[in-house]
Amino acid sequence: MNHKERALTALNHEEPDRVPLDLGGRQTTFMLETYNRFKAHLGLNHLPTRVMSHKWQTAYVDEQILDRFSIDFRHLRPPMIIETDMTETADGKINFIDEWGVKRVIDAGYASIIDYPLQKASLSDLDDFAWPDPAKIFDYSNLRQQANQLFGEGKYAIVGNMGSPGNIFEQSWYLRGLSEFFLDLIDNKDFAHALMSKITEIRKQNAKYFLEEVGEYLDVFQLADDLAMQSGPYMSPDLYREMIKPYQVDLFRFVKDLTPAKIYYHSCGSVTGLLDDLIDVGVDILNPVQVSAEGMQTDLLKKKFGNRICFWGAMDTTDILPHGAKEAVQNEVRKIIQTLAPGGGFVLASVHNLQPDIPPENIIAMFDAALKYGAYPL
Repeated sequence: MNHKERALTALNHEEPDRVPLDLGGRQTTFMLETYNRFKAHLGLNHLPTRVMSHKWQTAYVDEQILDRFSIDFRHLRPPMIIETDMTETADGKINFIDEWGVKRVIDAGYASIIDYPLQKASLSDLDDFAWPDPAKIFDYSNLRQQANQLFGEGKYAIVGNMGSPGNIFEQSWYLRGLSEFFLDLIDNKDFAHALMSKITEIRKQNAKYFLEEVGEYLDVFQLADDLAMQSGPYMSPDLYREMIKPYQVDLFRFVKDLTPAKIYYHSCGSVTGLLDDLIDVGVDILNPVQVSAEGMQTDLLKKKFGNRICFWGAMDTTDILPHGAKEAVQNEVRKIIQTLAPGGGFVLASVHNLQPDIPPENIIAMFDAALKYGAYPL
């Protein structure tokens, strides 16, 4: 099998020749610092470091590295037209205001929010807010040519990311503040509905611009919206179904009308309690499978949901990859494959982007072990 055949077989819940591997996507790439150190370790300092996202401090992965680890997917996303305007503070930190008007500071590699522009807003204020226009944020002009070339080569499965994560719940509290938005969901529902409705329409515009260019070529389409923390969902299933789910249904149906691609959905944390709903919404693939969160044991997930959803990720970035010895990394890869890969429906990747505390040796050990232990029959 070639890379594309392998990936599509697994995503159709069938067993390919080996477990597919992913690296270089929106949630499965390197942090910039990690990437530079990894290139140096491989003796590839001559390769450029191309920034995927200033906001999240992530890098595009060079084709030479993707080939080295036999990665089965290639990721397609539009570049931003206007780069984030960054300023350095007196203490050496970088501040910026993103395309939604949210003020952030880059600290320890992440862009933490320090000002919520709608924190004190009323319902009437929403009409006057400076909402972003996806047509002015992202450059879609060269996407069709890139997608057509990848599709014509037929070598890799093509993953599309429309530039934004497509999040609705998260973007609402990014604008409003987490505590404030939770109060809205309970006691200020008209405001919450108006806010999420506006965000959903912007996400649909973004999806339309992107998918009109490349939708026919995609095998996988990425969306993301963190709905859970380490111990469980942020809210009760009933509140999710009442307030959040209808907007996800709207967005997902809109996307599915524009592309035959499978829907890949990213939510960190213990999302088990919402998985039945997410499958009902239209999720085909769950990422990142945060195995360190409560109730996210791979054997239990596979047993309960494995015939209805694919799993993408599962290689722990909080303990095993940063702190484990090479042998521990290899053993974890073997365990994950044994529990998630039977019958297909699994793509191995890191749980979220590769952090600066992960040694290059462990990244190499992860992918090499996946190639060693991932051959079918398992």
